[in-house]
Amino acid sequence: MDGFINLLKPAGMTSHDAVGAVRRILRNKKTGHTGTLDPRACGVLCICTGRATRAAEYLENSRKAYRCEMRLGITTDTGDIWGTPTGGDMEAAASVVRGAVEKAMTELTGTRLQYPPMYSAIKVNGRKLYEYARNGETAEIKPREITIHSIRPVSIFDEPGVIMFDVECSKGTYVRTLCEEIGELLGCGGTMTMLIRTAAGNMRLEDSVTFEEMLDAVGEAEGLTRDEIMSQRRDEPLKADMSRFITPIDAMLPDFGRIDLSGTEIKKFINGGKVSGRASVPTEPDRLPEGSAYSGIYKIYGPDGSFYGTGKKNRENGVLTADKVFFR
Repeated sequence: MDGFINLLKPAGMTSHDAVGAVRRILRNKKTGHTGTLDPRACGVLCICTGRATRAAEYLENSRKAYRCEMRLGITTDTGDIWGTPTGGDMEAAASVVRGAVEKAMTELTGTRLQYPPMYSAIKVNGRKLYEYARNGETAEIKPREITIHSIRPVSIFDEPGVIMFDVECSKGTYVRTLCEEIGELLGCGGTMTMLIRTAAGNMRLEDSVTFEEMLDAVGEAEGLTRDEIMSQRRDEPLKADMSRFITPIDAMLPDFGRIDLSGTEIKKFINGGKVSGRASVPTEPDRLPEGSAYSGIYKIYGPDGSFYGTGKKNRENGVLTADKVFFR
């Protein structure tokens, strides 16, 4: 029960509620997620459970990938089709050509600043922006640095005024805002009509699992209906083997380097002691991007090949100290 679940979150559910549902299915209070997915969106939501909740920060900065559909000629107060219409120019949208769309996407690729939408969960002075918006209030919104690694058109105007594209981006990118930016560059406005998260880090949509699959696994093992499972007391022991739904912690850190310690050194490590540079020579280098906040952090294994946690190497003397110990 210590690891990550690649959950296929359905549209119409908040990430918070999705975590709550998994918590009830697994009967494990230590459950969280590594990055909010918009309630109207569906797709990959990385759920962490058990000791993996302490590793969530390693995954929060991972790249995300989405498939998005947008409509030109319409703008709304939320940046998506479910908001209140605020404008747009349908006549101008009708004259937009395919080449202009591709050019706009190219212009928006790369690292730059993006203003998050008012209807978002970002906090300003202790309040979420959507709380200001719902009350008709304003708040100072500061732009945030994002990176659009790639935008690839999937279909342009297969249906009049409708564009579908795939985007790979950094944490903190609002695809709703990206749709607005495309519409603004085209001079007609635009709004998001559909969003699917197709990847988060090394989790892919095609490998995701549904609530129904998890509920059926528990129901088969315990002879319970789905409703009965969701209403079970959380202190009831879980009889079902859920390991097939859970990715081990270390498997979710493929770009981290690896260090194998002897029996004596692993005892030092798990008890917070320092391990000398000579006794902690990496057996695999890290493949983290240049400038990564986690450069110099390694996965730590014992003499039997078991994963124990992560450790940080001092750049000057090579001494290893524990960053996070997951197993003792």
